[in-house]
Amino acid sequence: MWMNIFPPPDQILNPFPFYAQMRKSNPIVYDDKNKVWGIFRYEDIQSVLTNYRHFSSDFQKLINIEQAQMNQHIQNKKEQERESVRPSILTSDPPYHNKLRSVISSAFTSTTIGRLRPRIEEISHDMIDNVIERGSMDLINDLAYPLPVTVIAELLGIPSDDQDAFKRWADELIGSTTSSNSNLPIDKRSEQIFKRVQTEMDSYFINIIEKRKVDKVPRNDLISNLLKAEMDGNKLTEDEILAFCSLLLLAGHVTTVNLIGNMIRSLIDNPNQLEKLLVHHNGHMISKDNPNDYPLISSAIDETLRYRSPVQALIRFAAEDVVIGEQRIERGQRLIIWIGSANRDESIFDDAEKFYINRSFSKNAHLAFGYGIHYCLGSALASLEAQVVLKVILDRLKNIKYPEDYKEESLSPLYGTFFHGVKSLPLTFKPAKMRLRSK
Repeated sequence: MWMNIFPPPDQILNPFPFYAQMRKSNPIVYDDKNKVWGIFRYEDIQSVLTNYRHFSSDFQKLINIEQAQMNQHIQNKKEQERESVRPSILTSDPPYHNKLRSVISSAFTSTTIGRLRPRIEEISHDMIDNVIERGSMDLINDLAYPLPVTVIAELLGIPSDDQDAFKRWADELIGSTTSSNSNLPIDKRSEQIFKRVQTEMDSYFINIIEKRKVDKVPRNDLISNLLKAEMDGNKLTEDEILAFCSLLLLAGHVTTVNLIGNMIRSLIDNPNQLEKLLVHHNGHMISKDNPNDYPLISSAIDETLRYRSPVQALIRFAAEDVVIGEQRIERGQRLIIWIGSANRDESIFDDAEKFYINRSFSKNAHLAFGYGIHYCLGSALASLEAQVVLKVILDRLKNIKYPEDYKEESLSPLYGTFFHGVKSLPLTFKPAKMRLRSK
């Protein structure tokens, strides 16, 4: 009997009962139809993420393995596909991965990201200004999407006015590799969409790069810094710069959109936790040493990351024959590691199916940002944006709730199985206070 490792289409917005059943009955199982392993337990997933030598992210290696296993006709076909594989931080292993990461990591340290707080606060307030008088908004379209895409555009040094194009690229690019059931294998139509969108993005960024090369005014944006950066004494190639730009534009906002939406949704769905947060926030004494310290807000964000992980799954493949959980995985076989399942693992988290905003960090070692060498480079930025948004909402809005005609079944998933979020989240509220502007 065929074992499907993907949540049923009608459970995309609530895949957690499916995960629980898989952890119990089939924690490591092979999906013969899609030719991929599914890994559902926390400890097994953490082990895969830690062991990059056996479980690789470098899909160029996978193509090489597949070529060795196929006849010449298919090899020639694969050789054509090989040209479209572009290495990036996400799709490479050490030592190349470490060199790539070191080029950009200085731009994403906690200290560097912390300097963005005033600008993120300003953008968040501006967006609340746009909706506060009407007493309603679509959280995703009015705040959760435009905030991070504006921030990442400013970091890259590209016009945030182009955000409609960014959104379309994200929708099409991610949509071309994920569907309501699985993303394996990618069909011909999806492959064509992927290549077309990648070409459009490349053309856009090449135009920006060429302008930077002749720009006589020094800039301190990421694209300018990438043009100056070196790896092993050599300037980055155009492909390497394009890979960075595409990754930052897409990954730099997709996770945050889902995090903000999931955070507010989880709080409204758990009114006792929202009330606890409001009581704490309204009575919070600001520390003179750290005026930005709101511990329960940070804890609520960590719990959102665990409870409704913005990224539900990652893909790896076996670089060689390996045994995990008494299952033998053959060289070249793919694995889908279900982060969303790991973060609900009852053997790791007390009351794993409950949303507790004051869950202590020692008891909330979630894997929402990954683990090991591929731990999300933008985690500090995503967390900061979520912190600022939540504080601004708590400060300026009250009686936040769904509209009277709201129905949960009307929600639509954003980007399908591998991501967890909604396309739209309608809210109503009353103004708590207007914005205080400095003179």
